[in-house]
Amino acid sequence: MSGSGGITAVSWASGWIWSQGSTVALAIERENLIDRWRGLGGELWFAAAAVGALWLLLFGVLAAATNPRRVEPGPASLDLGGPEPPAIVSLLTRDWRLGRDALPATLLDLAARRYLAIEQVGDQTLVRTRNTRSTASTGSIQGSEAGDLTTYERMVLDHVHRLAARAHDGVVPAEALTTGPDEGAKGWWRRFERAVRDDARRRGLSRPRWSHATKAAFGIAAAVVAVSVGLAVSATWDEVDRTTETRSDKDDNPVTAAFFLGIFTLGGLTALVAATDRERDTPAGRQASARWLGLRELLGDDPIFGDHPPAGVAMWDRHLAYGASLGVAHGAVRALPLGAESDTEAWSSVGGRWRRVRVRYPTRIPPGYGRAPLRVAALGLLQLLVAGFLLSRLPGLPDAVGNAARDLCPDRGNGTSDTRLIDLIELVAQVVTLTLAIVAATIVLRAAVMFVLGAVDLVGGRRTIEGRIVRLRVRGDDEHRSWRVAVDDGGSDEIRAWRLRQPVPAQQGDIVRARVTRHLAHVADLERISAGPSADTTAGRAIGVATVRGVDPPEGAANDSGDDSNAADDAGDSNTLDATS
Repeated sequence: MSGSGGITAVSWASGWIWSQGSTVALAIERENLIDRWRGLGGELWFAAAAVGALWLLLFGVLAAATNPRRVEPGPASLDLGGPEPPAIVSLLTRDWRLGRDALPATLLDLAARRYLAIEQVGDQTLVRTRNTRSTASTGSIQGSEAGDLTTYERMVLDHVHRLAARAHDGVVPAEALTTGPDEGAKGWWRRFERAVRDDARRRGLSRPRWSHATKAAFGIAAAVVAVSVGLAVSATWDEVDRTTETRSDKDDNPVTAAFFLGIFTLGGLTALVAATDRERDTPAGRQASARWLGLRELLGDDPIFGDHPPAGVAMWDRHLAYGASLGVAHGAVRALPLGAESDTEAWSSVGGRWRRVRVRYPTRIPPGYGRAPLRVAALGLLQLLVAGFLLSRLPGLPDAVGNAARDLCPDRGNGTSDTRLIDLIELVAQVVTLTLAIVAATIVLRAAVMFVLGAVDLVGGRRTIEGRIVRLRVRGDDEHRSWRVAVDDGGSDEIRAWRLRQPVPAQQGDIVRARVTRHLAHVADLERISAGPSADTTAGRAIGVATVRGVDPPEGAANDSGDDSNAADDAGDSNTLDATS
């Protein structure tokens, strides 16, 4: 018994020693694997950067390849370009982006097709409903009258009928055609835009920029980039005991950081794909676009067509509706305020023919925009010196904080301080230093741009610009109010709105002259040259002398091309603004 007991004890001791040895060996092997993995941090970050750069390169190439191609106009002709409704024509002829003029163009087309009637009474435009059946509660069209209408055409017609149901005579003033407050109007417009887009796709004239397969491929590639970033983060997550220069025995788990940074990367790349999704051309769409652009060329050359009021649809029939969608029937579009006036898109007759212009409202880029060049240059130089000095002092901040923390932390009794607390303090110091370095570098770059632009504008002087105010907006509160003035001088279809600190002695549509710096657009001596035509005046002009389809204009029709000189004020009526802020 004693012999067997001894054998059992020896066997148990041997097993215990073996298990402990195996545990130690596994721990050592695990530690070696972690060390080897963390040694790959640089290579993994390089791989993640390479995969991310490849993704961005592929995205840029595909984005450039899927941009709608420029369409050359077809032969100029008065013939309608096809069966497409005016809203779809607006999409096809505006680089596959639906313009806001699609709404009044659709209403004019409904009038040309006898769903509505448009009348001119003095200076007022009235829209009258015809004998169609509609419900008393909603005003929506019922029965066969709406059978030939598209979804978006029915939306416009229902909107007019709902407004007309509030009056006993079924008449709606043009000024009351708005689709509600800003938020309501935006929602109404999104539904209209979606309906037009779906119809264009159904007709084979448009298609989404990113197909489902392309989006899936982008998503898979973005997931690869996100995994690469997560692996790189896990390999660089390290914690070392500062007193012994060995790894701390604290449980070090990089999974959380790697997971969240990977999710952040995946979300950012996916959002980029979603933000750039839009409509693009098709072969059939390009052919239809060329035909309609040919009609635009002919209508745009008519000096009178653009000034016709909405009631001109009685003579021009559907041509006026298509002219509105093509951007050459400004008078009719301006008199039908469906929706809210766009801040970023405007009409201008500067240069002799109506055209659309896009308006931008710079605020922070370029820095110092709208301010005096001397002030911008001085502020830029001062910020450059201060931020540059701070940036030069930042590299030593983490070490200084770490040394201070080791001096201040209490001794634990064995000659070493609390390494965990010191590590935490140093980590916070590194994060703060990195953040401050990024902020300081941004300020240095911004200040350098301010100094250069201010100095160049000081040396280059001012140029005199004369043109029409196409947009005039007031921004900010009572304490920080600014006036944004977009003036079209005919030089470009892209207009940067000036930024003034004083009220503008002119109104939207007036002709003004000002001396402006080239880069910062600082305005001085803004002067009104002549008053522009009001919306009521434009809407009330008589139908011109052009003839379409052999239809003669009524007797006594005015031949008024709307030249700016007709609205000129006396010289003594001019107002001047000296904006020196």
